Amino acid sequence: MRHLMHRFSQVVALSLSLFLLTAFSLKAQAEQFEQVGDYQIHYNTFTTGFLQPQVAQAYGIVRSRYQAMANISVLKKQADGQYKPVEAIVNGEMSNLVGQTVGLSFRSIREPNAIYQITTFTFTEDEPIRFRLMVRYDPNQPPYELSFINRFYGE
Repeated sequence: MRHLMHRFSQVVALSLSLFLLTAFSLKAQAEQFEQVGDYQIHYNTFTTGFLQPQVAQAYGIVRSRYQAMANISVLKKQADGQYKPVEAIVNGEMSNLVGQTVGLSFRSIREPNAIYQITTFTFTEDEPIRFRLMVRYDPNQPPYELSFINRFYGE
């Protein structure tokens, strides 16, 4: 039993490393964030086909030509000038050009040096999708509205 638990821990660690590697490499390709006071709200979207199969399976994410993912993370500036990940609550919706709206449910992935809010959704190829997200990073402040438009293409 102890051996199985150790093996499970290794698989989870490997999956997480692959997930973070994928997320960071995609982030480097399309660095997008908004500065709000001492906070940075980082966001990116990509098709789930970019995820390694083991990573997708570990996090229950469907890899599909027409399935995409949104990844939001919030960093707070510290006294020393460095940024540290903070908890955030994200919810919102996406809509197409004709105004059809779909609600998005985000879930947290927490790691020692990173906190992500992720969601998945289906898309129609080459159709602009407008995202309107409410990001609450400080319980004493109203949520920040993050809006952006993206197009997706099946790989």
